[in-house]
Amino acid sequence: MAKVEKLSMRAQCYEIIKEKILRQEYGLGEYINIACLSTELSVSNTPIREALSQLEADGLITSSLNAKPQVIFFTPTSFKNIVQSIYILMKGAYELCVLENRIPNLLPKMEKSLALQEELMADGDQYKFVEELVCFDQIIFDVLENPHLLFLFKRLSHILFLMYSINLQRSGWKHSRSVSEHRVIVDTIVSGDHKKVEQLLYEHYRQSYEGPATPPEFGV
Repeated sequence: MAKVEKLSMRAQCYEIIKEKILRQEYGLGEYINIACLSTELSVSNTPIREALSQLEADGLITSSLNAKPQVIFFTPTSFKNIVQSIYILMKGAYELCVLENRIPNLLPKMEKSLALQEELMADGDQYKFVEELVCFDQIIFDVLENPHLLFLFKRLSHILFLMYSINLQRSGWKHSRSVSEHRVIVDTIVSGDHKKVEQLLYEHYRQSYEGPATPPEFGV
């Protein structure tokens, strides 16, 4: 059972709860019981609440004055809205990479990520595989060296992680599809057809959400 030390308890609680959400130990739409977490982690309610506030800022949970904190739940509309936001960021960042001649810096990092994706796919570690899918997306922001754009991407990166995880759990969806789509994107960047790259990014991110429109029932 995970324990935290007195030093930086809020940060440690944040990391523990975040990982529980990303590993889907807490299901989408599930309520988080602060008292149970406090007992599990052997800390007071205060660092738990502080950690939950940060997770709410990250978009991973929702809360209100009259309801317990709840893991986010995707509806077809909310999923589409997030996908559109990520695409706009990616498209704009890629356009800047082209305008500022950063493609030569971009490609080696993408090739390295692709090789790692293939290794992780073979290993069968889905958590690390999804992490690398997100890292691939972040490369465009890393090479721009613009902290403000990177900040915006990272604000959505945990939600993007959940979205990738959900897609990989869909019937008929194979891990190789994600890698193949990234490979086509890289090959098209090499070809210099930048408009086609933008179209491929749009197609990559516009995957629809096929889950239920209402959250599952969880005990409160």
